[in-house]
Amino acid sequence: MGSDDGHSSRTLLLSRKEPGLLLVSRGSLSNLDTNALDISTGVSTIKAYNLTNNTDSVYNFAEDGLLLGWGLRNSVGVAEDPISGGIYSVENSVDNFERSGQNIHQNNPGEEMNFHGYLNGTGFDGQGGNYGYPSCYAAWDVSEIPDNEGIDVGTQFAIGDQNATVNDTFCTEDRVAPRLTFAAHMAPLDIKFNENGTAAWVSFHGSW
Repeated sequence: MGSDDGHSSRTLLLSRKEPGLLLVSRGSLSNLDTNALDISTGVSTIKAYNLTNNTDSVYNFAEDGLLLGWGLRNSVGVAEDPISGGIYSVENSVDNFERSGQNIHQNNPGEEMNFHGYLNGTGFDGQGGNYGYPSCYAAWDVSEIPDNEGIDVGTQFAIGDQNATVNDTFCTEDRVAPRLTFAAHMAPLDIKFNENGTAAWVSFHGSW
């Protein structure tokens, strides 16, 4: 995989709560990247690496590090809650989205704010889990989604034609849902907390 393929930027964040830990977010290689189905590729992933314990060698992104989440199309903005140490990201989702043979890309899927747990060992069931991409996405305009029974704003639902392997039940039960869902194509690029962790700001690029 060439380093310039797809989303070539890498978001870096040094933890303030756990000094020496560096977070790295890597996006997908294309709009709808099937490489992201394989965790071993390291595509569409957020990981943390201990810089203090590794001064003489080089980490392998796909094989090393603490996995915070995968199935993340392009999490450009990553932030740490200054009080709890919780890690959040904001996600740029896909274009040209189809469901049951209909193109519903204008108002779906929603962009996401995701929670990835903590770096200090505090338990979070979703940590290291799959957040859906490239099979499952957060709903925004439910009225435009075909076969939308049981789907609400923010619900993970399946792309394309549902089958025995990828369907809405699989998406809601086996994938980590976003903490917050934004309108489609708002393109969130960063998230920043205030000093006491009572508020966070998200910047949006907008692309449609």
